[in-house]
Amino acid sequence: MSEKIILELAENADSAAILQLLAESGLPTDGVVEYLSGFVVARDKTAQVVGVAGIEYHGKIGLLRSVAVAPDWQKSKIGWQIVSTVLQKAQVKGIEEIVLLTTTARDYFARCFKFSETERRHYDEILHKSAEWNLPRCTSAIVMRLDLSAKNFGKQ
Repeated sequence: MSEKIILELAENADSAAILQLLAESGLPTDGVVEYLSGFVVARDKTAQVVGVAGIEYHGKIGLLRSVAVAPDWQKSKIGWQIVSTVLQKAQVKGIEEIVLLTTTARDYFARCFKFSETERRHYDEILHKSAEWNLPRCTSAIVMRLDLSAKNFGKQ
């Protein structure tokens, strides 16, 4: 699609649309509302939410989560744009490291953002308050990390 997309910080009014997009994408919704201030949405020309990504802030560590793009907008680089935006915002906030859980997108995050696999045990204490981190379905996910002190962490 060649339509213009607008990226904005998520607002409380976006909660229902975000939760619906995540549910339709098979992603957990636990903890989203509590960490909504770390979310960015992509809107189409009708202001409909067509993409989302968020970061939960836990001290100097951020948990990247809830990366989803509506089916009609996949393969349009919206996911890359949203993730780049939330990573840049985290970097500005002084976050030093980003962690994510994935079962399907390991290669994408490694290739596009230079995330590398790591061990869950390194983050259990830091992320123990995260609803997503503690979900039974997330305990077997691949854990990846990104050092945000590195310049140019993302490439299209």
